[in-house]
Amino acid sequence: MLTGYNTDFKFDGKIYHCQTEDGGINSPFITSLMYHQGAILASRKTSYADILRADCLEDVVRELMMEQHKQMIRDLMQNKLEVNANANAQPQAAPAPKAAAPARPAPEVKKVPPPSLKPEEVKEKSLDDIILEFLAQDDKAKNK
Repeated sequence: MLTGYNTDFKFDGKIYHCQTEDGGINSPFITSLMYHQGAILASRKTSYADILRADCLEDVVRELMMEQHKQMIRDLMQNKLEVNANANAQPQAAPAPKAAAPARPAPEVKKVPPPSLKPEEVKEKSLDDIILEFLAQDDKAKNK
């Protein structure tokens, strides 16, 4: 597969882009596309399957590509290019993205005031007491 040709050019105050590509020996076609404002105006596809066994295939394909590329540009400038039916239509804008689903409201958090402890109820707990209390609360939560 050979590297293709890309040409931007101005004609009648408009900018066009011509692109010519080789499909390679597994898809032996030379394809040229003529663009204006991102829309394909015309295309041309030429098979070279009949010359795949040529000794200097790469040179021959390169010459065919160059000639087809130049001819597409000449045909446009001489008004000989078969323009696609949709070519005169303005390019359409991409569809607007779908609106995201409305965000769910955050779950309501109930504010529970801390239990009021009397100074005499506050006592220092040992590590063992804290662990036992934690395990008891954890067990209680699992059983719900």
